[in-house]
Formats: sequence, C-alpha cells, structure tokens
Amino acid sequence: MTTIGIINPMTTFVQIVVNVPAVSGVFDYAIPKPLEGKVGVGHLVIVPFGKQTVQGIVYRFVDAPSVAVVKEILEVVDEEPVLTQPQLALAKEMADSTLQPLASIVGLFVPAGLNQQADTLYELRITNHQLQPSEKATSQKTQRQTVEDRLLGLLRLRGPLRGRQIDAHFAKVDWRKTAGFLVRKGVLASKSILPPPRVRTKYIRVAQLAVPPEAAEAAMESLGTKQTLVRRQFALRFLIQQQDAINVSWVYAESG
Repeated sequence: MTTIGIINPMTTFVQIVVNVPAVSGVFDYAIPKPLEGKVGVGHLVIVPFGKQTVQGIVYRFVDAPSVAVVKEILEVVDEEPVLTQPQLALAKEMADSTLQPLASIVGLFVPAGLNQQADTLYELRITNHQLQPSEKATSQKTQRQTVEDRLLGLLRLRGPLRGRQIDAHFAKVDWRKTAGFLVRKGVLASKSILPPPRVRTKYIRVAQLAVPPEAAEAAMESLGTKQTLVRRQFALRFLIQQQDAINVSWVYAESG
C-alpha cells in the first residue's frame, strides 16, 4: 500500500464510493502509474480503507484531493466499468432523496456476484507453538485455551484460511477474540483480503404460446374447472398477445 504525502502535479486523482454501506460520502484516491489509463468512472476497484481492504466504485475524477495524505488504488477488478455515469447519477439522486449513504445505494446497482465484503486471512507464523507451562499444568483448560488448540490445529492441517472458512468449523464459537490474541502474540499473521468475485448463471422461467392463436381461442372453454377456468383464460389470452417468450412472473401477475 502506498500513500502520497507530497502531491505530484502529474498524479491523477479520483473520488471513490467505498463498499462500506454505513459510510457516507466519497473518498479521494490516487491512480498509481501502472493503472493509469485503466481506471475510469464506474470501474470496480480495490482500495485500502482504514485497516481494511475494500471494494469501491470510481465516482468521478478530481483535479486535486481534499486531503493531504492520499492512498493509491490497489487493483482494478474488471477492465470494463460495472456502472455507467447515468446509473451513478441516479444513485446520487436516490441517496439524496432518501437520506441514505451513497454507498448503500450504489451497492444496489453493482451486478450480483461482484459486490464482495472484505475478509481476513489467518496464517500460522510459529508452526510449533505450544501452550505455556502454566497452562499445560492446568488440569482443566479454559475456553480460550480450547479454542486456541482447535484454531491452531485447523491452520496446521489446512494452511492459511479466510475468516469465513474458519466460521464453518466453529459454529456459535467466538474464535475471533482468540485469533486476535494469537496475532498480538505473533503466533498468527492476519491481513485483510477480498474474496474472488462469485458469478453464477441465473435461470429465468419463461412461457410462450405453443399453438396457433386460433387453436388457443378454441380451447378457452376447456381449460379446467370453474375455479381455475377464468384464471387460465386470462393467462392464455395474455400469452396470445406476446410475440416472444415472456417471464413466467408476468403471466402470474396478469392472471392473478
């Protein structure tokens, strides 16, 4: 991570909406030399934010930063912008009219699977760490010591793990306090990371008339019992009017 103390007049600066929904406003960042020409409005980027590493959306370019010390963008997630300027303008209007943080509104526009929260990666620094003699001599281990044993054993077996991965092994157990204790002792190393984007195929059910409209009209009176006949007639007449396949939810809405 690089910070800029003395502003270089050749440096390009942008304002970024960070992916921290409770945070209001935008924050100034510098574009490092390797990323010049690769960052534009609407790009999804990775930036340092406090002690975290978070995602953010480039909101606009600025001539000069509003703070004395400016951090640099770390990485561009996708070479194509994920949001357009009209979408960002709409998000700003929505945030102003609803009195919501801009980040929480912008997050609604980001495509599903790209918007990820930062996690913490834990890794053993001292692989042969043992409990202190006074702890060994204790006939009954404290809860922290038990969690410590389990956590160290898991990391020895699996190697470095993200916090969400460790959660799966510690149901209803607050292991993070113990992890923080081990980080302070130098037994564990931790760093903030972003998980890779998750994008999966989304399937939508559609419906389309499978017979000529004349045949559908002729079958109107034989679509079922009295309780279902009217609803099915509404659905069929709606499909007769559609030239292409249409989302099934629209058919449900039209037919009641």
